Amino acid sequence: MQSAFEPICAQITPPGCAAVNVLRISGSGSIGIVAQFFHPRQKLLKSPSHRVIFGIFHSRDGNPLDQVLCTVFRAPASYTGEDCVEISCHGNPRLAAKILENLLLEARLARPGEFTLRALLNGKLDLTQAEAVNDLITATGSKAESSALMQVRGLLSQPLKELLEAVNDARLRCELAIDFADQDLPPLDAADLRKRVSAALDKARELHSDGARGRYIREGIRVCLAGAPNSGKSSLFNAFLCCNRAIVTPHPGTTRDYLEESVSLSGYNLILTDTAGLRENAGPIEREGIDRSLGLMQSADLVLYLLPVDEPTPKADPAALSPVPAKTLWLASKWDLCQPENQGSASLESRDGSTPELALPVSAIAPDGLNALQTAILKRFELPVENPDRPLVTNARHLAALERVIAALTSALTSLDNQAGYEFTAFDLITASSALGEILGVSPDPDLLGRIFADFCIGK
Repeated sequence: MQSAFEPICAQITPPGCAAVNVLRISGSGSIGIVAQFFHPRQKLLKSPSHRVIFGIFHSRDGNPLDQVLCTVFRAPASYTGEDCVEISCHGNPRLAAKILENLLLEARLARPGEFTLRALLNGKLDLTQAEAVNDLITATGSKAESSALMQVRGLLSQPLKELLEAVNDARLRCELAIDFADQDLPPLDAADLRKRVSAALDKARELHSDGARGRYIREGIRVCLAGAPNSGKSSLFNAFLCCNRAIVTPHPGTTRDYLEESVSLSGYNLILTDTAGLRENAGPIEREGIDRSLGLMQSADLVLYLLPVDEPTPKADPAALSPVPAKTLWLASKWDLCQPENQGSASLESRDGSTPELALPVSAIAPDGLNALQTAILKRFELPVENPDRPLVTNARHLAALERVIAALTSALTSLDNQAGYEFTAFDLITASSALGEILGVSPDPDLLGRIFADFCIGK
């Protein structure tokens, strides 16, 4: 059902010179507003939905501004669910500004994400789909694009809606048993209710279990290159980027601050950081770089610690690595310099100086020097090379809400097992239902919507 919103307008293409600029106006009377400036006027007013009309856009005082194409979308068959017109003009930013200036005589400038917000309020999208629109726009890798597109199509909404329906069905059974306990009705089958709640809990856990992988798809994987000076960090950094981004010299301490770049790895966005070399007895400037390196190692999803094979006995610095051993991948760097008789395996001394640990051989200059490393990174995070066959939960807000769903359903099962009374079970099911409704945007909180759509661009 279309809501009677006031007309809003904005340029929906990025600012600057281009072949074409596009402006959108949506809301009550939008087609008539554009018709005031468009010639031939009657042709636009009588146009059916999804029809492109060629004409001249005039200013309020009648001066022609540009030849344009107007695409008419009549409610509810539009992105917003309202009457809507998109104006395609020549890409001179001055022309687009003049057209927008005239539209603003009859409409107001759209706020960030307001077109998509209206799509939500008019029932064209649910909240997961609306958020995915922004994710699709800002995606930094092909996997993120694919995941966002599946969510925009509603493929994540469907299992969430099915879960919400299952929870509400169980809740309704509890409430009927409570409200009509004194009526001549068949007693509630406690075993059947437990089976229903348990099945809902399993589904919630399944959706939540993909959260870690989903986060890496949406936000990227933060990978930190660490090691002693001249261990090959900057060379490996450049090899990942396929360009000489970092300065490489034989002098220790060349890298004193960190460098950060993004690179695609099988469609995943790797946020790669080259850090200052870790060593003792560094000067004050180099020491600051080392302290930053240690902080970056702590916050990274994965630490690639390089130990060059051209050193006599490469070993890790226990003081530097003790906080992050679990997320460290050991690399035998400069493998191209290793003597042929020693290339059967790579090992390094463990932190306690006893049992050797295997290190992955890598080379920044060998043709296949990074292949095994790239495979190892994907394996470490259990990330498939192919696109996921189903949508993953990638949004931190959704994951937090699912955690509340899991906690509530777990509590509901406990109440049933302890025969605590259906009132307690119903309360937990209401909590779970509310959390799922928060994900989907059922009766959304205006403050929540404000926070979500504030991250959108104005034209969307």
